[in-house]
Amino acid sequence: MDSQARYEIVLKDAITGQRITDSLSITFTGDAALKAADGTSLNGKTITTTDGLVGLGATFSASAKDFSVLAGNRTLGWLETGTRVVGDTSVTGDRTLELRLVNTNKAASVNASPESVAMRVATVTTTASGALAGPVTLVTAPKTVTNAEGMAETIGSASLALKAGTTGRAADGTVAAAGPLTVSATLFSNASVGALLAFPGGFAASVTGAPASLLNGTTASDVAFITGGFAQFSVTDSTGKAIRNFDQPINVSIDLPKTSLDINGNPVLAGSEYPVWSYDDATGKWKFERMGTVSEKSPVDPNNYTVAFSTNHLSAWNLDFATPSCTAQINLTGRPVNDERQLAVEVSGVAGQRFGRIGYMTDSQLSIYRAPVNVKVNVKVRDQGVVVGRASNVLLCTAANQPNPLTVPMTLLPIAVGTVIRVDTSESCANGSQKRALPTFAWVNVNNAGNWRVGYTLPVAGAPVARKDFRTVVAGTSTAYAYNPRNSRYESQSVTVTANNTATAAFNFIMSNCSTGPTGGSE
Repeated sequence: MDSQARYEIVLKDAITGQRITDSLSITFTGDAALKAADGTSLNGKTITTTDGLVGLGATFSASAKDFSVLAGNRTLGWLETGTRVVGDTSVTGDRTLELRLVNTNKAASVNASPESVAMRVATVTTTASGALAGPVTLVTAPKTVTNAEGMAETIGSASLALKAGTTGRAADGTVAAAGPLTVSATLFSNASVGALLAFPGGFAASVTGAPASLLNGTTASDVAFITGGFAQFSVTDSTGKAIRNFDQPINVSIDLPKTSLDINGNPVLAGSEYPVWSYDDATGKWKFERMGTVSEKSPVDPNNYTVAFSTNHLSAWNLDFATPSCTAQINLTGRPVNDERQLAVEVSGVAGQRFGRIGYMTDSQLSIYRAPVNVKVNVKVRDQGVVVGRASNVLLCTAANQPNPLTVPMTLLPIAVGTVIRVDTSESCANGSQKRALPTFAWVNVNNAGNWRVGYTLPVAGAPVARKDFRTVVAGTSTAYAYNPRNSRYESQSVTVTANNTATAAFNFIMSNCSTGPTGGSE
């Protein structure tokens, strides 16, 4: 593949962290040039996956430096979400992205989880004309969670109220189909890193409709968000179609912690104004809606304020300040020579000015694109889920385009550096003839522990295979996946490797028509 960078997207349940194997639709937007494994363009296209895995190649330029990925399936309860990827011409190699979705069929598990996410769901009836037969009011229940600093925090609520007789329409203008409507309100408090990583669109935001005064000296495509909290409000008809627009005002509210700070680091108080934004999941952009007023709750909540407003459309909404940004750099120390284990680096804004990022790396340097200016962060480095390095209350950007390179020392877990899982990919006729290398996307779920490693197989000189070696993996039994661009499916194999040895998962895909020979890979 001739793309400068290759991305594998893993679609996860935001609550369980497990890969989603239900059918999900994936839409690609943005300026960067995107390609599928077979070399065809993905720009502006929608595809379907049942693997929870999607591979693409991306090429960035000075004028085409971002793309967005949007995913969901309301028929199965998965609400839409997305992420924006910002890059430049220095971005190369194999990279992992995560999209974290919530499911309205799993409200009980959402509310029982340790994440700072809460959900309420109701099924309501409509009249023959599609109007609500009665009023609907949903309020998520508060719960106490462990926040990003490891302290107990009681999160607030999100609420949604629709009047009887309200008629809703889909984005194409059609009235909600006859039958029951599923109405949901989901609060994502900014307390936990897991909830922050489910933020639609990501914190490297692209915004529309905002006055210059809210951009704080930056441009609409270059802002970084810090959030007081966000919520997803949805109405889904009996066919699984999202009902977006309504003929009567809808009352909604989102709570935010009383520890919240404004763009200048000053406490947010009752009577303050807080920018309110809505997410356009057709474009991956956030639209400025209004300035919301911060109010005390009734009765007064010692932990949370609320921002209430009315709207005629539903989507994800958030309370965010837009800040200038820079490309920050995190340097890790303590990685042995030839060690290529994958580490997860979690970055979150400190209490009061929250945002969240996660990066997966097999080297020792991580770039954080669109990191917010003058916002202190906490950094955790995880090796196989265990925290092996951290930095607390530090700046990534001292001013616009002025990064503050951060060094994080690590003490890694013992592992055999020479342990390798090899993935070979090829194609041939059914009788084994005309075998040749087939470059494609490969994944390994290391030790079947949810530690996903991604790569792109490349041709081996003098051999009829393409190959990717995943080095410095945990010994044991893992699952390898390879994408067959001929039928748009992933295949999997179990592979067991012992310490300081190499085990191979060999995938040979059968060509459907051998009369004209192999059709070639996406080299």
